[in-house]
Amino acid sequence: MSYYFEVIPFGQIQESLTYKYSQILPLGCIVQVPLRGKIQGGVVLVQTKENDIQFDLKKILKIKSFYPHAISKENLEFYQYLSLHYFIDSGMVYKMALQQYPTSDIKNYFTYQNQISISQKSLMKKFSLSSKSWKDLIASKTISQTSKSFLFEKIAKPIVLNDVQSKIFHSIWKKENMSFGTHLIDGVTGSGKTELYFKLIEENLSIGKQTLVLLPEIALTEEWSKRFFEYFGCEPFIWHSKQTKQQKSRILRSLLSGEPCVIVGARSAVLLPFQNLKLIICDEEHDSSYKQEEGPRYHAKDMAIYKAKCNDAICTLVSASPSLETLYNLKSKKIISHKLLSQFHKTELPEIDVIDMNTSKPSSKSWISKQIYDETLKNLKNKNQVLFFLNRRGYAPTKICANCHAAVQCQHCAVNLVYHKRIDRLICHHCSSFYEPQQICKMCSSDKFISLGIGLERLQEEVERLFPGYQSQVFSSDTLRSKKNKKILMKEIFDQQTNLLIGSQIIGKSFHFPNLKLVNIIDGDSSLFSPDFRAMEKTYQLLQQVAGRSGREGERGKVLIQTYNPQHPIFESIKNQNRDDFISMELSRREQNNLPPYTKIAQLQLIHPKLPDLRDICMEVLSISKKHQLSILGPTPSLIPYKKNHYQENFYFKESSYVNLRKKINLLKSHLTPKNLRFLNIDVDPLSVA
Repeated sequence: MSYYFEVIPFGQIQESLTYKYSQILPLGCIVQVPLRGKIQGGVVLVQTKENDIQFDLKKILKIKSFYPHAISKENLEFYQYLSLHYFIDSGMVYKMALQQYPTSDIKNYFTYQNQISISQKSLMKKFSLSSKSWKDLIASKTISQTSKSFLFEKIAKPIVLNDVQSKIFHSIWKKENMSFGTHLIDGVTGSGKTELYFKLIEENLSIGKQTLVLLPEIALTEEWSKRFFEYFGCEPFIWHSKQTKQQKSRILRSLLSGEPCVIVGARSAVLLPFQNLKLIICDEEHDSSYKQEEGPRYHAKDMAIYKAKCNDAICTLVSASPSLETLYNLKSKKIISHKLLSQFHKTELPEIDVIDMNTSKPSSKSWISKQIYDETLKNLKNKNQVLFFLNRRGYAPTKICANCHAAVQCQHCAVNLVYHKRIDRLICHHCSSFYEPQQICKMCSSDKFISLGIGLERLQEEVERLFPGYQSQVFSSDTLRSKKNKKILMKEIFDQQTNLLIGSQIIGKSFHFPNLKLVNIIDGDSSLFSPDFRAMEKTYQLLQQVAGRSGREGERGKVLIQTYNPQHPIFESIKNQNRDDFISMELSRREQNNLPPYTKIAQLQLIHPKLPDLRDICMEVLSISKKHQLSILGPTPSLIPYKKNHYQENFYFKESSYVNLRKKINLLKSHLTPKNLRFLNIDVDPLSVA
């Protein structure tokens, strides 16, 4: 006898396909099915009655195998919403969530020093064990085997909260009413936000539930995990793109079995199929890295809230500078706010001074003012660490021809190449193409070029020239890419071998340096005048986060900001540490201009390798919009009109609700020529409108 099922295979497939099997399978069951001559993973959505099938039953293919643990109905609801809300093919959603699903039963793992290794080889490598040591540890049962994937028995270091933290904890964690709710822990940098949500995690583990912790960057997971191990005495699951297939399979096996555990990861971790989820933490909730901008576009923070709703779980947002959308939602009581107004180590908030570069111009070919030089030298003599902040990677953002002044551009994108002196290459920061530094000008055939502007590497040169005898290190996504380099770098900083830190925006994300007493922001204007409507919000958040690295322990820290616009409201708010004034001003501006959070926006981006064809599709979009009375904005060229060998044009829909937004988009899609649909990318709540 055969039973029939609707299965959604993994991949760019929107509609389910019909398959058969010799027994009844649970809904949400992960299966392997034949598709286009290959065996493909998929998920059972519905069991179909034989009488309802409209085609030849003999042609229906058989399901090859299935995995016993099914995805919960809560997860199925979540994946359906994600697909609907962001216009992502259902099959692609399941592929992103389950591509490393386990294909075998649970096996035993090796445990040593309360840490798990998936094989003998990996454990011996991890702890540098010889064959003899291995045999001795096995014989003494110091190394044992377990079927568990996550080891937690009891807290290793008590999590001590102050009175304010305790009050917030009890307000969030109500054992008598453990139902869905969204909370915001709004605390100044260094106020103990991490300890507070660690206490929430401890309580969640004690009742046998699963926890998801989202961090904005992969680079942050290692430091976070060390801190977690210090308190919990075990390692969390770490989920990100660099994990091996075996590691991902182990994690998914644990999740699908409902085992109590803690998972920390970047945005893709929100897609995981938790079976027993009760707590979600979204750290640095304001960070733009939570928005996926390549491939299927979704916002991990927003999906974390919806995932919590589906699972009747608690979602806790954490930030020292919450997003305007989050602060707006506080007014409608969708989110409950909890404030930490003082630093955990009872230090004063740093003193902030704004340097007017119109009157304090440094000498030629220099970017550091006298005030910063004097204050840095003073701190170095007092054996304090100093941070120079510049949100610009590489050595120089532009190289121009010395003869005709034409900029050197990427062959595949309409952007200037950035010179990286450390590797002696020109790099495109959009398509990652590398070029030799020796170039011939395409305009005048000259081989003489000049580097313009300043990047981190160039700033490091100036810092080392001004402060000889003191060790400096660049702290950026480039230097943190290697695990080995990162370990060395962090050790040198904490051992105070490094006196001068030259950092980009990543340094403002959850890093804690106890001896850092001075932060010098070299270019406070760098992102202030971007065409992006969120430019002021992003600038404010970045400056606030970076400023918060100063004076987190001991004596009060200091922050110096170089700007050519000292009277700008942002710098007034930062200096006076009056966030409320800035928020009020920015929300008022957004409301007047009918911008988010007061409206919902979708960007419809058309991407095509041929410009004439792109323009034809644009005309078709305009024609459909006119015929069906769809109020549409555009077309407008993208900020980068030519990227990765493709031309780009943007259209925009603005509506009061997501429901209306989806209606418009679906109507347009239904009338667009099918062959042109593949050139359409839809971005709901785009990070920038520029």
